[in-house]
Amino acid sequence: MPPRRPRPVAMSLAVAAMALAGCADAPGTPQSPGDPSVPPGLVLVEPMPEEPPALPETLPPELLEELALPPVSMDVYGLIERVRAVAGNSPDFGDVEIGRDRTQLIVRWHGRLPAAVQAVVDDPGVPEIEVVVEQTRFPVGELRAEASRLIGAHPDLIAGIGARPAGDGLDVLVRTSAVDAAGGADEALARGGVTSRFPLFAEAGEIVPA
Repeated sequence: MPPRRPRPVAMSLAVAAMALAGCADAPGTPQSPGDPSVPPGLVLVEPMPEEPPALPETLPPELLEELALPPVSMDVYGLIERVRAVAGNSPDFGDVEIGRDRTQLIVRWHGRLPAAVQAVVDDPGVPEIEVVVEQTRFPVGELRAEASRLIGAHPDLIAGIGARPAGDGLDVLVRTSAVDAAGGADEALARGGVTSRFPLFAEAGEIVPA
């Protein structure tokens, strides 16, 4: 079975340092990033065009679907913060997700809810929202600890790793060079001696800083 092609993954926590060069009254045409006279590591900023670029004629279906959904109210955002506040740093707490139709707030938890969390679930205080609890297979805190252990032990093999939203295991991004050499993502993990007591869902890819 041929290895799956890598897909770019946005790394939301990456921070890019940008250096700005040039001045407004400098003569001549702005230099392009490939100009050999530009010192490496600098990003040149050109003036904003008078007319913004035209939007594509067709948008991806998933984006169109998102745009058609009603906006999330501030009351719902406040409810999310209330849930996170009462959940605290509990290893049983996964996270909170707004349902696709904006009528549900999904709380992911492992095991029995503490009284403070249950109170918010029973009385969210937002009439248009129903709070639904989804049980995770494993405690998400334990999954996160295992993710830290694995990427620390195999940094040259694992490009990224994290707990799956359903709490049923770990998503593992395996470096493309290792996948190509082994003939597949799962094969690369096996060759590298990566084992875990949790299910691993591996695919080829690299982290692309945002």
